[in-house]
Amino acid sequence: MQKFKKYLKLVCISLVITFLIPEVYTLANTQPQLKSRFGDWSVFTFSTDKKDMCYIASTPIKQDPKDKNWNPNFFISRIDKNYNQPSLNIGYKLKDGTSISVKILNNTFALTSNKDGLNAWLMTEDEEKKLVEAMKKGYQMIIKGTSEFGTNTTDHYSLKGVIRSLQELDSVCS
Repeated sequence: MQKFKKYLKLVCISLVITFLIPEVYTLANTQPQLKSRFGDWSVFTFSTDKKDMCYIASTPIKQDPKDKNWNPNFFISRIDKNYNQPSLNIGYKLKDGTSISVKILNNTFALTSNKDGLNAWLMTEDEEKKLVEAMKKGYQMIIKGTSEFGTNTTDHYSLKGVIRSLQELDSVCS
């Protein structure tokens, strides 16, 4: 009986190692992994079978109007070691035909949304580079949009830590 218990225990351990650990490892590798945090910005990596992606992200430090609830995120992504690609998940559906304005210091950029009106980005690589450079020089980024219900929103993002996060992005994604 004692030998049978040892054998059963060994079989159970073998099954866990064979089936459970690879599943946990696969699941862990499909979720974004926080690599570091600098100021109000975080650096993440994400891998799938087809591509590797790195990005930095932040959330607003202030939002108006205060009586509404939305959860936007601003990203700068690097997919397969390409250039920095800014984008926004606005946190609500945008009003058709409207754009989102991004103001940093004296620079204003217009983001265009996708068909579902939830995400937005710049139209050209040149605009993306200019936005990233403005972020490096600024201290605050103000994003304004209009919801499908006509509510005007303003999100204030701190740019504290964005330079160091971009440097870490270069390091992690090279």
